[in-house]
Amino acid sequence: MRIALLTIGSRGDVQPFVVLGAELRGRGHEPVLVSGADFRGMAERAGIGFRALDTIGTDHATSVLTDPGVRAALRKGPSLYRMAAAVPRPPRADRRALTDELVAATEGVDMIVNTTLTRIGALTRSTAPWCSVASWPITATATWPAMGAPALPLGGRYNRLTHQASSALEWLLYRPEVNAGRAAAGLPKFGLGSPFRDDGVVRPILYQFSPHVFPPPPDWPARCHVTGYWSDDVRWDQPAELTEFVERGEPPLVAAFGSAWLVGGETLLAASVAAAAETGRRLVVVGGPVGDLPDHVDAIRSESADFTWLLPRAAAVLHHGGQGTTAAVVSAGVPQVIVPTYADQPMWAARMAALGVAAPPVPYSRLTASSLAAAVRAAVDDPAIADRAFALAGAVRGDRGVREAADVVESYAATGR
Repeated sequence: MRIALLTIGSRGDVQPFVVLGAELRGRGHEPVLVSGADFRGMAERAGIGFRALDTIGTDHATSVLTDPGVRAALRKGPSLYRMAAAVPRPPRADRRALTDELVAATEGVDMIVNTTLTRIGALTRSTAPWCSVASWPITATATWPAMGAPALPLGGRYNRLTHQASSALEWLLYRPEVNAGRAAAGLPKFGLGSPFRDDGVVRPILYQFSPHVFPPPPDWPARCHVTGYWSDDVRWDQPAELTEFVERGEPPLVAAFGSAWLVGGETLLAASVAAAAETGRRLVVVGGPVGDLPDHVDAIRSESADFTWLLPRAAAVLHHGGQGTTAAVVSAGVPQVIVPTYADQPMWAARMAALGVAAPPVPYSRLTASSLAAAVRAAVDDPAIADRAFALAGAVRGDRGVREAADVVESYAATGR
């Protein structure tokens, strides 16, 4: 069975699809990753096919997060809507070209797996069954409000209303592109009601996080699958000097801010160094601004690291709350200090604090050296946080994760046409 895996974004958005592709390949299928050209090597290392989206180009995520308008918006707060309004909108011709590429990439396949950003191609014109993958809860529920909506104590009706408003706003954004593509293909246009509401009802939606982190609420439909994290046993290259540094002393703090380095690298680095100095901790910086670290802290910077090896050896991990990094830290079973910067990161930061495995979040818009140092102390000085983090890691390791996701894909491909 030929299966197209369509995703765009940063490494954290793409790597889970590569893991899914490797699982499907092991089951005898022919998965093809469809994404920005940056990720060809990742697909090839996993032994799966690859097709580049030329309209995305290289360093797409970098260009968005380094845009001055986006940076200015995120300094005010992590609002997803403020960030979306600040992102430069591509010309209409470029948006149409991307939709056409998404459609072309699925010609002749037996099954399509989309993100919530790439499903516009399937809605435009698709002859194969398809499902979506989401990195955070998006299905309507009375249990909690939509991401980005105020968490007001107004009950289930209010929570459902926020989901309806969020869905309507999303469809308002995508409807012109989808309907233009459908008209060009001779298909009827969609009305005001969002077809995205069918995700989890008519077709599956795969949630790539653990039910031990976000248990599915009782009012979610049956085709919402909270599978567990999509992880693998692949080991990443790590410089020998990093291994030596970690092994020669007390467990260090690990600053791993991923894509958030692009937004405020110098600010995040300075705060991390100051927090290490104030708490007397050693420091490992993964990624971040190029340059020497100050001499007054026992620290090392590495462009790459094997998180499977490194993170369990940390006293605490300082990170941005991206879904992929959060999954890695949860699986490592160590305390967390989260500086949420944009998109879904505030939600994951709040969830980790609620589970008792992280200090209270330190939002990027209010980040200072002293606030980060206080959060580090809260995380590493409370043994209960370490105990809960260790227990949560043991629970999520019992999830079937990518195997359950592959089961759903295979089943729907056989029955969902």
